[in-house]
Amino acid sequence: MTEVYKHIHPSKYFNDYINQDVRPDGRDFDQQRDVIININGITSADASAIVKCGNTTVVCGIKLELARPKAEEPDIGFLISNVELLPLCSSKFRPGPPSDYAQVISNIVSDIVINSKCVDLKDLCVVTDKLAWVIYCDLVCLDYDGSIVDACIIALITSLKTLSLPTVTYDNETEEVKVDTGVKIPLQVHGLPVATSFGIYHKLPRNIILADPSAYEEEMCGGIGANLIVCWNKGLFCGIQKFGGCNLSTEDEKRTISLAKQRCKLVEQVIETCIKNGEVK
Repeated sequence: MTEVYKHIHPSKYFNDYINQDVRPDGRDFDQQRDVIININGITSADASAIVKCGNTTVVCGIKLELARPKAEEPDIGFLISNVELLPLCSSKFRPGPPSDYAQVISNIVSDIVINSKCVDLKDLCVVTDKLAWVIYCDLVCLDYDGSIVDACIIALITSLKTLSLPTVTYDNETEEVKVDTGVKIPLQVHGLPVATSFGIYHKLPRNIILADPSAYEEEMCGGIGANLIVCWNKGLFCGIQKFGGCNLSTEDEKRTISLAKQRCKLVEQVIETCIKNGEVK
């Protein structure tokens, strides 16, 4: 009966909970969902991770390839990420070419990883102007229930933290390349960027800030996805991105930044413990 009421009167259903200072799934406004991480579950990938944030599930697989660097950047390698939102993960996505939303999410994830400088692209150069590593990071959403950027960043960074690069020998005279997969060097990952999403629900006389919004909450807040994404990297503020929704007061903005900083520390601990022990909940 509750589900029927939710589908017939979605806004009233949502407001009934908000008026009681609780969310439809029972969480407080500031409460975030549990994070579960599993590493190296895909044996065909060079590194992989599966992340579950609440019901949102993302799998990341990394493949390595050698290529020639760009002429204008002869000593820099490549880190390429792509996010796929398949019809499998939610009824809101359709078969065919990537949706605009999927492309936006891909760009956000790529911007966060590149701008945080967690990977020095110069470390990917094997021989200047001749050879460099290309790291392809494919992220596929298996179950979409909001805060997709948060899950993608955790899956991507965890995969990068477990990635090792094979030893490469390059002969300048013959241009012969030899790859020794028996001797690998762990990729240097500097810092650990963590994204935290927020929904902003406009309810007079104030805005309600919802941390780690579900897909239903994102819809009620008037956005295709989260209204606000805040990123921290090892205690350093990386940036903030806002997508639609209501205007934020200075106090609300400070609060979201503070909540994101707290979550960053928790997620860092989860990732480090997961890598150390294999799996953590």
